[in-house]
Amino acid sequence: MHLKPWGHIESLVTEVCGDRTRLTDLVLRIGLDATMDVIVDELRLHCDCAPDQTFEVQLDVECRDQRATRVLTLTSAGLSTRTGWEGATAVTIRFEAVELLRALFGPPNLKGLAAGEISWSKAFRAGATDIGADPKSVAERWDRRWKPPTAALHAVFAPFFRRDGILGDLSVRFGSDKWAGLHWYTQHYERHFERLRYEPVRLLEIGIGGYHDPHLGGASLQMWQRYFPRGLIYGLDVFEKPGVFGPRIRAVQGDQGDAEFLDELGRQLGPFDIVIDDGSHLNDHVRTSFQALFPHVSTTGVYVIEDLESSYLPRLGGDDKNLDNPATSMGLLKLLADEVNQEEFTRAGSRTSGSAGWITGIHLYHNLAFVEKGRNVEGSVAELGHGMTLG
Repeated sequence: MHLKPWGHIESLVTEVCGDRTRLTDLVLRIGLDATMDVIVDELRLHCDCAPDQTFEVQLDVECRDQRATRVLTLTSAGLSTRTGWEGATAVTIRFEAVELLRALFGPPNLKGLAAGEISWSKAFRAGATDIGADPKSVAERWDRRWKPPTAALHAVFAPFFRRDGILGDLSVRFGSDKWAGLHWYTQHYERHFERLRYEPVRLLEIGIGGYHDPHLGGASLQMWQRYFPRGLIYGLDVFEKPGVFGPRIRAVQGDQGDAEFLDELGRQLGPFDIVIDDGSHLNDHVRTSFQALFPHVSTTGVYVIEDLESSYLPRLGGDDKNLDNPATSMGLLKLLADEVNQEEFTRAGSRTSGSAGWITGIHLYHNLAFVEKGRNVEGSVAELGHGMTLG
């Protein structure tokens, strides 16, 4: 398994909410130019809209006595960058590196701390102030002179000084089927993932999408990349996906029905804070993936299984007659539900998934399940003589 290393992004997202001095030292150790490359990648990722015309903004990022500069060019095609020089554009915005990093990757309470200093070139200010007294002239000059740079600055920087859109909005934006039209999963994801949103999570989603086309798929990966600003996102698919990428996305090729491969993947890339099975939906694959990957979920992580309708579809190995069939995905989940109470039943002769003692909760929704991991060793109430209702 050969994957491109994360590079500096991993250490930056890990340290961004910590001590300011440590983060400053990390930036200087990495180098301000390399840090600027990480910042620009994230700006490009979040740039939702472009102005009606091409516009350039000079971005200066400073750390102690060092400064790095890039020119950001916004067009209808999105955001591109080049190394800039002083006075190259009509407008320059300056940020302190640590505060901008916190605004980019941190939780809401850190977003308001980054204050950008905006300055306009002398030539731009000279042309923009000669507007005359006529209100129509003022409006026309605003549209021509001030509206494009204002729209450009908003498109690039506004997302970092407010909360991001809800997960449903992101699902629609990136074309994921996890909300509206087909599935209604995102409200459940928000409920269970809110505690992890601003943590440096490692997320693995099985199933990238797009089938055999190497350039299609990855909509959900992009959604997770936006939802988790410090997240490192892995996608696993049986087809090679060189066209699916992002600053914090890595695509892995492999078969979710191969337990040995999955175990090795977990050893190399885990532990994962979140695993989402949106793969083949074959019941045998769902069970194999859980048994191989759940040991590689972090001790407070979550394992998610989507599209549980497959548990009742015979063509996918499901069973709509014997609802207690242990070979189905729902059969696995029913077994895991017993294992939440594993200390209350006799182990001799009892069937287990191999995860007994490590499941603290299971939440079932329509075609969707969340399995919460944690050490479940509270002891048996019955053994203490308290197996009764006291009111």
